[in-house]
Amino acid sequence: MQTRKTSQESGNVLICALIAILIVSLIGANVLSNSTTRLNVSSNHVRAWKEALEAAEGGGEMAFAELRKQTSTDAAVRASQWSGWTTSGTTHTSPQTTFGASNLIAQTAVETLYFDASGVFHAGANPDPAQNNWYRLRSKGTAPLPNLKRTGMDDALVQDGQTHFAAFGSTQMKDIVARSKGDSLLRKIDFQYDHFVSTYGPNGDGVNKTLVAPVAAPSISRRIEQIVTPVTPFFDAAIKANGIFYGLGSAAYIDSYDSRNGPYDPTVKTNPSSPYYKDSRHGSVEINSGTATIKGTIYGDVATNGGTVINSQYVTGTVDNNVPFTLEDYHMPDTSGWSYQAPGSGAGKLPSSVTSSSQTLTPPAAGTSAAPNYYVISTLSGKLTVNQVAGEETYVAIRVNSSNVNGDGIIGGITVNPGVHLRIYFDYNISTKNSDLANNNPTSTNPLASNLQFYGISPPRDANGNPVRTQTINLNSGNPGTLAATFYAPSAAVNENGNPDFIGTVVCKTFYANGNIAWHYDRALNSKGELLDFRIASYVEDTR
Repeated sequence: MQTRKTSQESGNVLICALIAILIVSLIGANVLSNSTTRLNVSSNHVRAWKEALEAAEGGGEMAFAELRKQTSTDAAVRASQWSGWTTSGTTHTSPQTTFGASNLIAQTAVETLYFDASGVFHAGANPDPAQNNWYRLRSKGTAPLPNLKRTGMDDALVQDGQTHFAAFGSTQMKDIVARSKGDSLLRKIDFQYDHFVSTYGPNGDGVNKTLVAPVAAPSISRRIEQIVTPVTPFFDAAIKANGIFYGLGSAAYIDSYDSRNGPYDPTVKTNPSSPYYKDSRHGSVEINSGTATIKGTIYGDVATNGGTVINSQYVTGTVDNNVPFTLEDYHMPDTSGWSYQAPGSGAGKLPSSVTSSSQTLTPPAAGTSAAPNYYVISTLSGKLTVNQVAGEETYVAIRVNSSNVNGDGIIGGITVNPGVHLRIYFDYNISTKNSDLANNNPTSTNPLASNLQFYGISPPRDANGNPVRTQTINLNSGNPGTLAATFYAPSAAVNENGNPDFIGTVVCKTFYANGNIAWHYDRALNSKGELLDFRIASYVEDTR
């Protein structure tokens, strides 16, 4: 029998195999550890990146809340506006606010924007006191990055033939790719310095660039800009009705123009070559869920909130029955800051009841849009003429707080002379002739509807939410002429029975007209009238 010899080589193979497995395991563990670290870092960056935007938007919301304090009926709330903020000219800057479990930081600068007298848009320190201003909100949100200063991906620049850098303001900026392929630069992580301030300046305009101090700790910041516009009663609509709309006449039409470009020109609406043609196609009608019966041509759009449009072939623009629509009751604004004038006789006074056929008012002072000369009377059945004060733009507000003896709310006549801005607030009804409302500002041939404004205070409601009484506005036939005015009466039924050349807008509960009216909406009214609220018109993130 042959004896088998034991080989020593099999033991060596086993040892080599174990060593190989150990080496592979170490490599795998190292790769896994490195990948896990990078994954954790990247996840941390992603979380902070998202939270930085939340912080920026939170700062924008706080600024928006400050702006809305202007519309509060509580004087204490209005007085608290910008409390704790730093104001320089017409720019307000919030303190740095830290909030949330992640210690997010938000700071916002609010800059006033405005239209000057010629309609040019500005950002600066000289807003028109007669205008409702726009605002630019620039918000910065910062999220901290705890733990080590590590990137989550490769930060090396890649020579790939693409442009990674461009001069500030260069047209190439829109074509550049990320500074590198790494997510730390894509997300603009500030490990040592605030790259934005050091590169673009504190306002991002390349001005006041300077050395910046090191950041206290690594962080990610994101910046957003929002443009906020005022919500006024008359924005881009000739007629708004909460219920039914009927009219105008079969030969009537509604168009628009912009008085900041000059007087109304009837040829523009049918002349596409005119530079103001687009301004002529905003004679729009908006209703809620009622029925709009179109009887004349509408050079604009018709929008409803689930309503019905009859004779839509007379609409040159679009018809959209899915436009959200709300029209709240109107309440008398807070008058505590107005210059109240007690009833009386003599210069600058009005009697408690204006019944005279030749009552003239020249206020004791010019006043301002925010603080007009304020009169309270019971009736206005006479004829009232309002003059300006010593060549200054003059602001007057009159409240007619009860019905006349006959209950019709008759207005005998109102004449607004050049330089006068008149607002009439009425609690009950209005009944007058179109021709008895004369707006001569700036001239009788080129009147501005914004200088004669009517506001219908909504009747109170009972326990069931129903108005305790009706409210009507009757504009009756008279000598044909131009009526330039605005009517904001969301609880009133408006009846237009004449054939005036109407310049302005009407906001009401229901609207009826059977006259062959030439109705012109003035786009300058977009920022006129009582400030009701604000809305965000644009939102953009500065991704530099």
